[in-house]
Amino acid sequence: MNLQPAAKSRTPLILLGTIVVLVALALVLVLTRGAATPADPRSPEGTVQNYVTALLAGDQKNAALLLTPGATKDCPAGGILDDGNLRVGLVASSVSGASATVAVSISETLGSGPFGLGDGNYQDTFTLVKTNDVWLISMAPWPLLACSDTAVKTP
Repeated sequence: MNLQPAAKSRTPLILLGTIVVLVALALVLVLTRGAATPADPRSPEGTVQNYVTALLAGDQKNAALLLTPGATKDCPAGGILDDGNLRVGLVASSVSGASATVAVSISETLGSGPFGLGDGNYQDTFTLVKTNDVWLISMAPWPLLACSDTAVKTP
């Protein structure tokens, strides 16, 4: 009678190998993923993208150039935009003649540390008008309004 030791189960090794391969694949996909394609700057979406990019970079002057003169009538007093805690994403857009709306999702991280206030996620819209073949923002969501007397970036 030939007594050989029972073969060890290879199931844990196969599972571990599969997990390692999946993690490596996910890492490669994340690291090689390209940046979002910029929208056409002559479109309503491109105007909003350029506006938000300028605003979050602290370039309030160039952001304000993309607003109609009446857009800042409802500027918040003393509002400070903390760009490190704000993300904006395109949801949808619609154009009707010389007017357009661009819906965006706005995500804010409120507070910091272990007892931060959490995240706030909501949707809002930009309203644009076409003047001389250029789209200008006539109404922007409150936290994204470039006002001449409002700080845009925290020091």
